[in-house]
Amino acid sequence: MALRRSVGRWLIVAVLLLLAALETLLLVLVFVPLPRRPLLAAASVLAGSWSTAVLAAAALPGFLLVRAVWHSRARWAAWIALVTSAAALLSAFAPYAAAWRTAYDHGEGLALADQFAGSNYALEPDRDRSLVYARVGRHRLKMDVWLPPGSAPRTPRPAVVWVHGGGWESGHRSQTPRWNEWLNDRGYAVFDIEYRLAPRATQLQQISDVKCAIGWVRGHAAEYAVDPDRIVLAGTSAGANLALSAAYTARDDRPRASCPASRDASVRAVVSFYGPTDMAGMIAGQENPGDPAVRRFMGGSYRSASDSFRLGSPAQLVRADVPPTLLLHGSHDRIVPVEQARELDKRLTAAGAVHEYVEIPWADHAFDYNWGNWGTQIARPVLARFLRSHLHS
Repeated sequence: MALRRSVGRWLIVAVLLLLAALETLLLVLVFVPLPRRPLLAAASVLAGSWSTAVLAAAALPGFLLVRAVWHSRARWAAWIALVTSAAALLSAFAPYAAAWRTAYDHGEGLALADQFAGSNYALEPDRDRSLVYARVGRHRLKMDVWLPPGSAPRTPRPAVVWVHGGGWESGHRSQTPRWNEWLNDRGYAVFDIEYRLAPRATQLQQISDVKCAIGWVRGHAAEYAVDPDRIVLAGTSAGANLALSAAYTARDDRPRASCPASRDASVRAVVSFYGPTDMAGMIAGQENPGDPAVRRFMGGSYRSASDSFRLGSPAQLVRADVPPTLLLHGSHDRIVPVEQARELDKRLTAAGAVHEYVEIPWADHAFDYNWGNWGTQIARPVLARFLRSHLHS
């Protein structure tokens, strides 16, 4: 019997130490700046987006098991579990508490229970909504059309052209479907587009595809009861970079729209969720900025293809008359540094351009993949006000 109790006690010690290691790993993933490597970045984004839930869940078993070994020779394991569990539990709510101030500044509150509202990510496009908006060489470019429920309105409605993220080389249309549903519920038609991906396409070709999609929506506005003069361009991550670049070069010949019929790619406003704004800065932060794939994507090095870098860098395209811009970025973004958004905000301010910048404390990249976390809870009302202000005035 004594042997059985001893084995059971040391089994609990092993579990406590395992939990302590897990809590420490989660704390590192959530709070420590890590190299921008794919696996580390993905793990950090997942842990950061659900930090309140995962840290609290990791902490509670440690507290529950401490009593079992507290009065034994393994008290040291109990102390380790207590310290790491307390740190995890306090850290679970620290980012959420920091976000309260930002939410308060924008006249909103935060609901802790909404942390468990679920994911905002789809594994594949919504093919029942898909149509071809352009043929570019062998490529058939598609978009998914999301329309508000009910019959067509008496007056044309505003629309959002949505551009997915994925590091310019992955991702798909309708990747974040809850944004489309949320916009539909507020009366906006959504055209969630795809574009040619790297390495087969350059960044300028991708911007051209976005312009082509805008032109298609303008040309088919009557068919979908859309007001062509009330179109907003929005994107996440790499898609936000393409959206900003397309919006800021709408009147320029370069990058030219990939479909000849798309003559007008202008939009009323543009929205960036954690998008890169300076390509030279982004590439300089990569492990191997001289990678041939990077040079193919940009059309050369910064020196030999400086015009391509400029046209793909919204921070270098700022004028006083760029479309009204909303920038949403997490202060703890470990894929697209927050300095990218701050620099664009600074240049827009200096130019006197209409814009709004909201920095979400402790939020990481792709924070809106968790539909209920504090970043998304702040972003939704901010986006709603921005759209009302620029599409209903």
